[in-house]
Amino acid sequence: MGLWVFMVVVSTLFGLFGVAYMMRAAYEDWRPITYVPWQLYCSTGLLVLCSLAWELARSHVSAGRAQAARSTTMGALVLSAAFVLSQLYAWQAMVAADYSVAANPANSFFYLITGLHAAHVLGGMVAGAFAVRRAGEAVGLCAQYWHFLFVLWLAVFGMIYLVTPEFVRAFCTTIGIPVR
Repeated sequence: MGLWVFMVVVSTLFGLFGVAYMMRAAYEDWRPITYVPWQLYCSTGLLVLCSLAWELARSHVSAGRAQAARSTTMGALVLSAAFVLSQLYAWQAMVAADYSVAANPANSFFYLITGLHAAHVLGGMVAGAFAVRRAGEAVGLCAQYWHFLFVLWLAVFGMIYLVTPEFVRAFCTTIGIPVR
């Protein structure tokens, strides 16, 4: 129950950032990010692999293979660390391509939201480290959390690159909200 409450709170937090992102995108000085570093696609793949590894660890626990569950959990944690490192590498690529945090409000949101997601991955890694020792139900909860992080990542990635000022204006007009 605690995990579900936490995921609702995290979803609300990211949802509020999404609303703020859309509101800010309606201003004239907003320039959508057009550069997508390859590291972000790599990050997405790493999260898919993390999710699969946690699911495999869950199946090992169900089958009573504690050692296999521990090994797979360790692999999931290594993949999670690789995700965080690929995010840092993506930030370096963004800065090198002149998408620094201060250059544009869209850039600031990019660093804020992807950094917040990476922080939640790091927090999950701490919980995952406990799951390595305990196996059992903890592995199942970690699997749920990583599936959640993956879906959240897809939403963040989509928002950053698909929500444009034109999209916001069209959306607001459709629901009857006047936009400047």
